[in-house]
Amino acid sequence: MTEERQLPQLIMRRASLSDLPPVELPDGIVCRHFAPGDETAWESIVEKAFGWKRSFREEIASHPYFRPERVLFLCIDGTPVATACAWHEAKWGEDCGYLHMVGVDPRFAGRRLGYWVSLAALRRMAADGMRQALLETDDFRLAAVKTYLGLGFLPDLEEERIRTRWKEVYRRLRLPFGVRVQAYSRPGVPGGLNEDALIRNPRDLVYGVADGVSAMVPYRDENGLTGGAIAAAVLAGELQPDAPVNDLRAAVLRANEQLLERMRVAGIDTGCAWHRWGAVFAVVRICERHVEYVQSGDCMLLARYRDGSVRLLSRNQVAEFDGKSLKAKRQLREDGSLSDEEIALRLVPVFRDNRNQANAPDGYSVMNGDPALEHTMESGRLSKANLRKLYAFTDGLFHLIEYDPDPLKWEKLADALDEKGIEGYIADLTEREDRDPSCTAYPRHKKSDDKSAVIVELASS
Repeated sequence: MTEERQLPQLIMRRASLSDLPPVELPDGIVCRHFAPGDETAWESIVEKAFGWKRSFREEIASHPYFRPERVLFLCIDGTPVATACAWHEAKWGEDCGYLHMVGVDPRFAGRRLGYWVSLAALRRMAADGMRQALLETDDFRLAAVKTYLGLGFLPDLEEERIRTRWKEVYRRLRLPFGVRVQAYSRPGVPGGLNEDALIRNPRDLVYGVADGVSAMVPYRDENGLTGGAIAAAVLAGELQPDAPVNDLRAAVLRANEQLLERMRVAGIDTGCAWHRWGAVFAVVRICERHVEYVQSGDCMLLARYRDGSVRLLSRNQVAEFDGKSLKAKRQLREDGSLSDEEIALRLVPVFRDNRNQANAPDGYSVMNGDPALEHTMESGRLSKANLRKLYAFTDGLFHLIEYDPDPLKWEKLADALDEKGIEGYIADLTEREDRDPSCTAYPRHKKSDDKSAVIVELASS
């Protein structure tokens, strides 16, 4: 029998809709929106899922926000078996979508249909201009809560009595309680492809960033994704909560093998390092008494402690090689007789030499299908004692300070992120880039790069 609601509903929020993953439905499942005649199917799913009757006309069609495209269905053999609404309620704010009436026919439980139909609804919200999302759920809907956590929703913990209820929910789900996460990503070119990926796995408390590295040989798949974007997505996918992530190193190496196979299928010459796709990364896993981390390339990790001190956990492994190519570019420009096209052509051998140092003994670490990644990526663990925050971010977030000799630059970056939030910091950084379009005040290869960051805040008690 369906449990009865005895307490006010719990609220969960997704702070941004800018980084939603694609909807990749299993074979045999189709997603579509409402069409006339679906009223009975919607009512049937809702009754089977929740145990009570609702009229589609009264509950959905009469709402001023109703549009057919905002009511989603997943269908098997043409029959709707799951539904969700990309909704809006004015009381939650102009730019806040509302995930409404997520239901799955119990006969099809265990196939992640609730996840996929909810994700489709979130993508609909983003298309409608919503920037964030909210939902309401119940303490006893444990499977649903787990699904929402996997979608990037987090509990609203403003009141102590609500916090107590959430602690019990987490206990019943056998999940650690008290981790809060900020995450945001923006492409370097507005409206352009973002080769970064955010990694958020609330079930296993795995969080981080990946920065795609495209091969020097241009490539786009049928969806318009570059090799770098594919590589970042492969790593993010391996760290998602489909299967437990118990060992970060092992998960990264599995993703590395998957990427090698993806390149072979695509006909990439994997015998040549500068033909390969790749991704660099910075990822943490929060355990009961310690934190595990893995890192490669120029993604960075910082830790902040209770006393406010900031600790650098990683180093920029590619700074030396970037420095060589930037020096070569500067020398070619100082010649004064070469066009930008000629300079770019003369830099190709420099970039090839840099790419050939991937996972080499005197080079840098990158996930590019090379088994040597096992020996070149950084990994480790640190105690959670007095640990308060962890920061993971891609190079687009710090390329203006990369060559700054200030010994406190990383602490200042963490301070700025805390003060402005990730999105606010990135907005300010973009303005600074716009004031230096020629990349002279701050030497770098392009005016603006993709920018991504995740901040994990641990409970204080």
